Amino acid sequence: MRSSLIDTLFLSEKRKGLLLFLKDGAKSSDEIKTAFDFPWKSMIPQIKKLVEWDLITYYKGTCTLTTMGKVIVRNMEDLLMTLEAHEKYRNYWLKHDLKPIPEELLYRIGELVNCDICEPQMPDIFEQQEDMLQRINGSEKIMAFVPVHHPAQLIIYSGLMEKGSVIDLIMTEDVYRIIRGEVPQNLNILLTDNPIFESLREEYEKEIENLFSDERSNIFVYKGQVRPLNLIVSDRFFSMALPGNFGKYDGTTISSSEGSAISWGKELFAHYKERSERIM
Repeated sequence: MRSSLIDTLFLSEKRKGLLLFLKDGAKSSDEIKTAFDFPWKSMIPQIKKLVEWDLITYYKGTCTLTTMGKVIVRNMEDLLMTLEAHEKYRNYWLKHDLKPIPEELLYRIGELVNCDICEPQMPDIFEQQEDMLQRINGSEKIMAFVPVHHPAQLIIYSGLMEKGSVIDLIMTEDVYRIIRGEVPQNLNILLTDNPIFESLREEYEKEIENLFSDERSNIFVYKGQVRPLNLIVSDRFFSMALPGNFGKYDGTTISSSEGSAISWGKELFAHYKERSERIM
């Protein structure tokens, strides 16, 4: 019987489409006729089949999901979104480590179905950075996980904070030690006698101090064991870069301005925030 019900749900595009069409409420036969490019007489057998399985009721020309029909459609929709996200981003998932995504969010990966994959390519690599800045500029709150040290990225967050954004910033212990100068001098690229680099270093230190001391910033150090990911979430944008299967970051991001992806990203950030220690 289970197999027969699965056939009922997935082996007919008409039945599947009708069930999804009814998820927001009852629909009249006229509304169904308008929504589907099928002759009405071809829909009647599909409606009868769904009625037989107690998934919908049909009364006086109106189709309505039953209580169990609503449950099944909700789960069917989640499965279809998951399958679509897997198919759409299959190459990305294949080349990257999924362990930084907690299990409960991995099960909801379908919420990322309307995302873009961006691979860094010369000469447009700076255009990608500019596009990201435009998307998060003006956000009330920006949440970011910084797994690798990049001076320019931290300066960007400092600048956004000065424009009024509240910054929640998580970094790894290694990144925190580099920022606070707790690394050997030969590993710190900002230590040099060149006057140009000296000027850059002074500006960098000024911006970092501002980032660490301003009341609009909240700094956390990640204490978990799972290899982290690069994450940026605001009230208007989501971007995630998973490490590759061999541990290196290739800069390929999956991003979106869709509400479902942003909410998913906020939960992912909260997961890592719970496993981090607030520094200031």
